[in-house]
Amino acid sequence: MSAAAVGRLYRRLAARYGPQGWWPLASLAGRPGFDPRGYHPGIYGVPGPRRRFEVAAGAVLTQNTAWGNAEAALSALAAGGLLTPAALLSCPPRRLAALVRPSGCYNQKARKLRVLAAFLAGLPRGRVPAREGLLELWGIGPETADSLLLYAWHLPVPVADAYTRRLFHRLGWTGQRAGYEELAALCGRGLPAQAPVLQEFHALVVRHAKEHCRASPVCRGCPLAGRPCRWPRLF
Repeated sequence: MSAAAVGRLYRRLAARYGPQGWWPLASLAGRPGFDPRGYHPGIYGVPGPRRRFEVAAGAVLTQNTAWGNAEAALSALAAGGLLTPAALLSCPPRRLAALVRPSGCYNQKARKLRVLAAFLAGLPRGRVPAREGLLELWGIGPETADSLLLYAWHLPVPVADAYTRRLFHRLGWTGQRAGYEELAALCGRGLPAQAPVLQEFHALVVRHAKEHCRASPVCRGCPLAGRPCRWPRLF
């Protein structure tokens, strides 16, 4: 697979779906440029420092669940005024677990949030967390760490996920069990090292996987029709 192929994939998906406006910020929902759920197509450079923890919390809460469930848990945290590291750390563990219950695995996620909040609260003002430091935290894996760096701190860090694995495998670019680091490295090939581009690419892959490249794919109308694909119905 050539680096140019990733660029072609990005352009094809962008032409079909347009800007995705990730990461959604519910705290800004309904404001100019933000839709009712906080998506902001074409607006980059958000969040600023005040709302970075909203992204960080969302990245933890969406682990192994649909975004809608994480969104409900985030709304509960926001209603309780707990979307800063200091505020969250002041919340009793049992109450925190109850608030994030909609996201599933709520006891574990409450603990993960506290671990992450303590780490971020301990950073000097203006310091960007190191990927290695994030990965040392309990409950923070590569996808979550890279999501924080890309969406909260706007670093040009490629992010991959299960949708990426499915799509790349069907395009013949990777094996079915490709590891995260291999997938993330491929996401960065052929694309400018710019946070807005990498944000859009990640979001576009997710959008495409939900609309067409599902577990049982919907090939009719697929913007990648005619490209090599391991799924026989595309031939």
